[in-house]
Amino acid sequence: MPKLVITPTFLSDFSRLDPGVRGAALTVVQAFMDGDENRLETVADAADPRTRLLRIGPEWAGVLVPGTGDGTYLLGVRRQDDALAMARDRTAVPEDGAELAPEPPPVPAGAPRVTGPDELDLGASFDEWQLTLHPDQHRIVDARYAGSAQISGGPGTGKTVLALHRAAHLASRESADSPDARRTVLLTTYNRLLAQTLSGQLDRLLPDPRVRARVEVVTVDSLARGIVHEHTGLLPDALGRDTLAERWREAANDDGLPFSGRFLADEWEQVVLAQNLTRLSDYVRCERSGRVLHLAPEHRPQVWDAIRRYTAAMRVAGEWSYPQIALAAAEHLGRVGPRYRHVVVDEAQDLHPAQWRLLRAAVPEGPDDLFIVGDPHQRISDNRVSLASLGINVRGRGHRLRVSYRVSQEILDWAVPILGRRPEVGLDDDADALTGYRSLLHGPEPVLRGCRDRADERAALAEWVRVWLEAGVAPSSVAVAGRNQWVVRHMAKELQARGIPTAPLDAVDTSPAVRVGTMHKLKGQEFRCVAVVGVSEPLLPPKAALDAAEGDPVALEQVYQQERNLLFLACTRARDALYVSYVGAPSRLVPHGVRAAEEETAAV
Repeated sequence: MPKLVITPTFLSDFSRLDPGVRGAALTVVQAFMDGDENRLETVADAADPRTRLLRIGPEWAGVLVPGTGDGTYLLGVRRQDDALAMARDRTAVPEDGAELAPEPPPVPAGAPRVTGPDELDLGASFDEWQLTLHPDQHRIVDARYAGSAQISGGPGTGKTVLALHRAAHLASRESADSPDARRTVLLTTYNRLLAQTLSGQLDRLLPDPRVRARVEVVTVDSLARGIVHEHTGLLPDALGRDTLAERWREAANDDGLPFSGRFLADEWEQVVLAQNLTRLSDYVRCERSGRVLHLAPEHRPQVWDAIRRYTAAMRVAGEWSYPQIALAAAEHLGRVGPRYRHVVVDEAQDLHPAQWRLLRAAVPEGPDDLFIVGDPHQRISDNRVSLASLGINVRGRGHRLRVSYRVSQEILDWAVPILGRRPEVGLDDDADALTGYRSLLHGPEPVLRGCRDRADERAALAEWVRVWLEAGVAPSSVAVAGRNQWVVRHMAKELQARGIPTAPLDAVDTSPAVRVGTMHKLKGQEFRCVAVVGVSEPLLPPKAALDAAEGDPVALEQVYQQERNLLFLACTRARDALYVSYVGAPSRLVPHGVRAAEEETAAV
């Protein structure tokens, strides 16, 4: 009987397979242990000719390699192509079965270099390049639209630059048509840091203060709070989602309700406020597509009553949610009328339906009213929006950008598989796939590095950053990001201990320091070099998020997709060079093909 040993990381990865694949694998492995070798296959060009594949159905196979002592080691079960790639690279496993640490990739010898067409002006300073509009996109910026227009596209297609130049174009046109200097253009987004960045960049695009005064740059939340304060004298105190969920959890427990605080808070924001429901009869009949739990109509009165009582308590305490403030602001504008002639929206995919109602009310319906840019593949919120249902019609006035000139092809090839195969639904209700998406830039291949422990990961990061800086990359053009603040703090301390100055990713100054922060704070930003650290199990996806969704397959898939989008977003913030590291096992979100190619000794 063959002696079969599994590697230390096998079980946790095996548990992630579909139940049908796991069952078939266990049956085949047991047959092999009983002496059935009919499913064994040799591997051409394997690093060790004794390596074998153990066939599990038409699409899956186990990878068997010899140990340096007695026995054969089962590394994992993979799809056929990934299994072949792993088998060709693996050699014998040590006698104790421990995983060998990956060989560190070579440290770059100089500054990463990207190449592209002359019109991209890659020789310009990075600050100037960030404002460069591709010549082919001037027609989109300068066009006159009969109504609202939507621009979608993957990372690096220049959506934010388009939004900036569109706002500048509208301001210049308004200034030429009318001598007054009142604000007639709103440039908005959901993120405070991005709004600050857009404002500074717009200052450079519009040096004439008279024209610049035409544009107000503010987040949607700040706009909403300002309108409510202006019309009521109140300055709403907005609570974050986590705080709301905790408050509602306590109330649900006190009342003995069989619903979690997170469920009730999300049901209120993503169904009741999203659809602006004000009557129980409407709630009982409403569609809840995309919500994590099925809720039968006969159970909805209980949820409605709970929501009604909790929101009444919030009113008494003077507490609000952000969507609630947006709805109140939209109602005020509905009474007094719009306040802008044009609205330009960046990172549109993460706005709540209530915020869209506010923006619809902020500008009269007509030519060039709303100019909307976004990418559903970079959505990191629970919000699902249909513009048409909110009175925003973009049919026939949409542009899908498929050419990237701000992220290299090598980085795209590495990052796009992170998203999986499921297309996202855009704001126009159409499926948005990245078919035909390509880049005009070429640069070095991304690096995926496995580390022995956290100290090794910190030291490796510092070495890569040091080489980038010594090669002439400006510190402010380098970003380091992790999934949580714990990872970020340790990486910042390591860099500082080695004499490398750091600043938060959301810093508004221009200090010569490496930017460090969470992956969420990379949203909307661009850097020459990006290091994403801590891409390990169980940091990504966070174990707490998976535990919260346990038993609910819809909720679990939402967690996975949001984390895929977040990792994809983080990796595509780099124009020139991408470095990714992990300790132990890499995150399951890292594509298997990437693991097979870059991790010479990592188990499935």
